[in-house]
Amino acid sequence: MNIDEIKVGKERLVLATDAEVDGLEADLWIALPGGYREYITKIGEGILGTYVRIYAPWRIAHELVEWRRRINKYWCWEDEGTLLPKDRALECVIIGDTIDGDELIFHPSRPNRLFVLPRHSSGILEVGRDLLAAIDWMCTSGELTDPFEERDFEPFDSRDEISKGEAASSKSIDPEGESLDDILELGKQWAKRHKVRKLAQKDMEKEMKSSVKTEVRASLLYEALVMEGRSLHSEGYEIAWEIRDVASRLEIAIIRWHKGEYAQGCSYAPNNANLAKLRELGSK
Repeated sequence: MNIDEIKVGKERLVLATDAEVDGLEADLWIALPGGYREYITKIGEGILGTYVRIYAPWRIAHELVEWRRRINKYWCWEDEGTLLPKDRALECVIIGDTIDGDELIFHPSRPNRLFVLPRHSSGILEVGRDLLAAIDWMCTSGELTDPFEERDFEPFDSRDEISKGEAASSKSIDPEGESLDDILELGKQWAKRHKVRKLAQKDMEKEMKSSVKTEVRASLLYEALVMEGRSLHSEGYEIAWEIRDVASRLEIAIIRWHKGEYAQGCSYAPNNANLAKLRELGSK
């Protein structure tokens, strides 16, 4: 991918300086992948194509230790040691992610090999020899999401969230076993024990057969524990899929599946505006 293909709007870009990139490399004793400096000093921090986010130096420095702790605790990638064994992955540096939770990393000893730890599969993926090649792969390979051509860029500044998070963490300390990470892990164990994703998948497929008339692709939107709600979305477990028409890539519906203490159910929420567009396309 050529960096000039990226379309920036009129919003102020959140650019890192060469000194900040140099400082990160010096503090971590690493060399960053090719293309990183060019991207983060010319395009900056933000989201590309509403999908890919490349971390600025300040975010990498702030989150690296916690990220390594998290993947060590929740390691789920089965590589058999041939591509990126766990002990080497724990030495890696995360430099980006996707809105689906796929994480872009590299090992300091080989900055010319970038990998993705996919959120929804267990196979580690090698994605390029420099940052721009990796971004192009993430947008076009079809491995993580449907290929897309959009290269619009929307800037944001993660330092705002970092400041809020530091202020919040300074006010309260969770008891042992009651942190948000601990609660989420308990939720994952419950979901696995009750095999709720398989139950939800069956109901979702039935709903698609009865409600959808075109060739579609379902992708996981989220999986969550609902703490408060009403009707179908009462307290309990919930999982949702985004349904897209294969030919047009238009989102045509959201399907949600919920399980509470005493009941479970599936709901279909059509995107009427996009369904109208499909009908227009079909009539031409």
